Amino acid sequence: MNNAIRKIFITSFLILFLVFLNHHTMYACSTFKLQKGNGLIYGHNLNQGDIGVPGLIFINKRGIFKLGRTWSELTTKERLNPSSHCWISRYGSVTFNNFGRDFPDGGMNEVGLYIWEMNEDIDYPKNDSLPKLNQMNWMQYILDNYSTVKEAIQCASEIEIDGWGWHYFVGDAQGNCAAIAFIDGEIVVNRDQTMPVPGLFNTPYSRELELLKYYKGFGGLYEPDLSDHRVPRFVKTAVMIRDYKPSQDIVDYGFEMLDALKVYDVPEWSIIFDVRKRNVYFKTRINSEIKSFSMEEIDFTNNSPVLILNMDTKEGGDVLNKFHPYSNEKMRDFTKAFMFPILPEEFFTRGGITLDEYLDRTSTHSDAAALTEKQYFKGVWKTKPDQANDEMQITLKFETKANAVFGLISLSEDTEEFYTLDHIHLMGRDLNFTFETNGQRNKFLEVQAYINNNRMNVTLYGIEENFGSYLLFKGDQH
Repeated sequence: MNNAIRKIFITSFLILFLVFLNHHTMYACSTFKLQKGNGLIYGHNLNQGDIGVPGLIFINKRGIFKLGRTWSELTTKERLNPSSHCWISRYGSVTFNNFGRDFPDGGMNEVGLYIWEMNEDIDYPKNDSLPKLNQMNWMQYILDNYSTVKEAIQCASEIEIDGWGWHYFVGDAQGNCAAIAFIDGEIVVNRDQTMPVPGLFNTPYSRELELLKYYKGFGGLYEPDLSDHRVPRFVKTAVMIRDYKPSQDIVDYGFEMLDALKVYDVPEWSIIFDVRKRNVYFKTRINSEIKSFSMEEIDFTNNSPVLILNMDTKEGGDVLNKFHPYSNEKMRDFTKAFMFPILPEEFFTRGGITLDEYLDRTSTHSDAAALTEKQYFKGVWKTKPDQANDEMQITLKFETKANAVFGLISLSEDTEEFYTLDHIHLMGRDLNFTFETNGQRNKFLEVQAYINNNRMNVTLYGIEENFGSYLLFKGDQH
């Protein structure tokens, strides 16, 4: 086969493969919320069917500096359309990944915000003035930084997303939920009254509502037989949520729902987050025993490394002690051993890079955040003596261990007493943190700051007071 014919063959194969990927997986994912009485769970199926889709569970930490990535910069020879966005994670999270660190399929953070993707035809809006992130990286960004559905919806208009066709289910600890889609370059959100059934699959939400009205109990004549694979999963979800009684065990019932929402085969993954009890449950087609662990028992601080666990661990029951530290080598080995039998090599190399280059880029992309030259916030920041009053001369210190961020603050030149920073949170150049003091009047103070090169504008807030704004200078600038 000469080169020209070979090129045509490969191009045609890729077109057919991508069409196959988009349409074959049209029925591949299911997500729902079940909330009655004191119970609240989010459930998800990966319904691909009998191909052994792999997965790693990540325990992601708070207080980690991250650099954003786009899919195009990771997979094109020229690293096209790179991201310049960066942040320090405010929250830890549990995610289920198969493309790499900070590239989840979905998950929930430590304050109960949940997000998961479902395959669907999309048209992401384009806006060159916005920060750019790959769609998986965008989901991690939401889990790292936000606590409510309202914030997640707002974030959809603040980031330019690249990648392939997904729409998204988001839910929070209060049970608010929404479906976020990108249709004809516009953001389309269903929530509250426009989301009467809290479930999302692989069809636009408006179309699901149109089909629901043809079934008994929802305005139509057709029987919603839960055992019939021809009945839409959206309809089955509406029926099972309606029929759930709070006296039933909500996790057991959640797995009954996931079993009923299979397409033709046993789901590759079935996952439940119990928001109220903060437990995570999962099983796979390969190893069907239910595994679990408690988010209450996880150390989300950045004093210890990110942890991972292969979803296909054989033993059932509590698996928290089976998690082990993440490494680039483990991520590379996982991707090479498990992903490429599922997707053809051309899926990863069609941007002009080799397979080894793809593996190197995706397994090491987080390393750059550990470089000192990238950590523009790191160092000592001080008010100038001639600009600070006697009561509030601020010294602020940021240190890092790899990409884990730590900080101290002093409020007086006459004392060596420093307070440890909590809730460190950076988004672009906007910085926020809190710290506890020894004073009787204000238990803690909040700082809101903006970094502009070697200057930092900070404002201090007490519980009921504003302690003013100050200009800090970095290093020898003060």
